[in-house]
Amino acid sequence: MQRTATLSLLHRRASPMARAACFVYGLLLAYSGWAPWTGWRDLGIDAFAYLFAPLPRYITTFDLLVNVLAYFPLGALIVLALYPRLRGIAAVTLATVGGMLLSALIEAGQTYLPTRISSNVDLLTNTAGALTGAVLASILAEALIDRGRLAELRHRWFERDATIVLIALALWPAAQIYPEPMLFGNGDLRNSLEPLVRALGGRWWRFAQESFGPAEFVLAEAFVVAAALLAAGLALSSALRSQAPRYRLLGALVLGALTAKSIGNAVQFAPERALAWLTPGAFGGMALGVLSLAAASGGTRAWQRRLAWTALALLLLAVNATPDNPYHLAQLQEWRQGHLLNFNELAGWLSSLWPLALALGLALRHPVRD
Repeated sequence: MQRTATLSLLHRRASPMARAACFVYGLLLAYSGWAPWTGWRDLGIDAFAYLFAPLPRYITTFDLLVNVLAYFPLGALIVLALYPRLRGIAAVTLATVGGMLLSALIEAGQTYLPTRISSNVDLLTNTAGALTGAVLASILAEALIDRGRLAELRHRWFERDATIVLIALALWPAAQIYPEPMLFGNGDLRNSLEPLVRALGGRWWRFAQESFGPAEFVLAEAFVVAAALLAAGLALSSALRSQAPRYRLLGALVLGALTAKSIGNAVQFAPERALAWLTPGAFGGMALGVLSLAAASGGTRAWQRRLAWTALALLLLAVNATPDNPYHLAQLQEWRQGHLLNFNELAGWLSSLWPLALALGLALRHPVRD
């Protein structure tokens, strides 16, 4: 019987994607918890004094719900990442403790940030979220990883070494939430690059503001949208096996990104602005990008990866070389951040670094010779 149990354990699958996703999500929580990462100061207060502080006088249902929901995926991902090494109560306990320790560390760090307030209520609700996610994932882990439909499709449709690429692509819709000047205009690194450019002797990398009129902004957006579609679409296509429903998956990826963009516009501006992204430049870029993607996705996976790299480079160049759009600057004055101020810090960070994350995923894959 012991030999049978050992063989059964050996046949259970671990999930590299769950482990990578757990690590990435933990980093995202830490970043959002310590945003905006400026103004650190020491007021002489112990970092963990919040644990024994009185409960806050004002507690809103919105804040409680957000705190629970934020740590729900973390608890679930820890359980899935531990499977099959740890399962059941052991996995749930470790996931809950892990979520609690991460939350405690983040709350302690907030003691030194002027715009953040450490709270024992946040710690309790975050821990509750991690526990809830862990319990649900513990129930579903075997079905999802070993014998579930999702696990079957993962192994049938996607290459084994494509985990980082798939995680980056899963984050692409979330990267559209931040209000950028152009649809799919991720990768704006101008604030980070400016000191380096100045050290090299100028602003040669950006077009002059006076050289851009309405027509030029339309063309720039069309170029950015087409490049982004090619980069994301070819990266996904290069990760697919021959039996995968290529065009349905590509369509679902693009639809997910556009849906996230629409929801983000509706929440941050107004419901009637949900489709404000559908500009002439965006429409033309999507048409060009879809046609180019349909043609290029039929090539070998090796060429798809090379073209995805090229499209990413062109995307970054266009986003960082195009001057600020005056219409977009005026639109930002209507931006309603409200309770989502710290979330928007995270969304902006994700929007800026998403192309680099996809490039890293492509670089870490094994060379393909087909």
